[in-house]
Amino acid sequence: MKLVLPVLCLLLSCHATLAQEKATPTARSQNTEAANKGSEYANPSAAKLPVRRVVLYKNGVGYFEHLGRVRGSQDVHVDFTSAQLNDVLKSLTVLDLSGGRITGVDYNSEAPLARRLATLRLSLGERPTTAEFLGALRGARLEVRSGNGPQLTGKLLSVERKTRTGAGPGWTVETDEISLITDSGEVRSVDLNTSTSVRIAEKDLQVEVGRYLGLIASSRDQS
Repeated sequence: MKLVLPVLCLLLSCHATLAQEKATPTARSQNTEAANKGSEYANPSAAKLPVRRVVLYKNGVGYFEHLGRVRGSQDVHVDFTSAQLNDVLKSLTVLDLSGGRITGVDYNSEAPLARRLATLRLSLGERPTTAEFLGALRGARLEVRSGNGPQLTGKLLSVERKTRTGAGPGWTVETDEISLITDSGEVRSVDLNTSTSVRIAEKDLQVEVGRYLGLIASSRDQS
């Protein structure tokens, strides 16, 4: 399918630079196309919607059209500077020329990561431990399996640090323990170790975890 993003840009600062490009439209068009092809080979996800049409007006307004092909539910990215973003959001139009449906548009934020994380349902910081991550899921429905034991399914009650007696005299071992309330009302506890598997059974919570990881990844990319 073809996806087109017409953008009416109100940036006066862009006018002078792009006016020079318009003076040699044929040469610039060929060079731009060659550059786009080169960047696609170097990074297939970086140039999915290159600029295909530019119209400039005397009052400094510019129309920029990005056009390209996407497959299925593929995400596409168009880069703008922070100074351009406000004007772009006022006039951005997204069309699927093959009759598909646009599910949403989002953009990176310059807000501190801690503030963006605070908008999520999960109460998590930037570098949570496994126990802290699971603690943020309290009340969620989980599937837990430890080693070759049976799978436990239920709602997360707690994640606690326990002190157990070690193999030698006077030895102690610190371990994290996860407790579930099963569908039958039974409270079951499992030690968290390398053989413990925990699966989130709620689809909406899986999506929320994906959003959390996306924010962490975007913060890393911007640093």
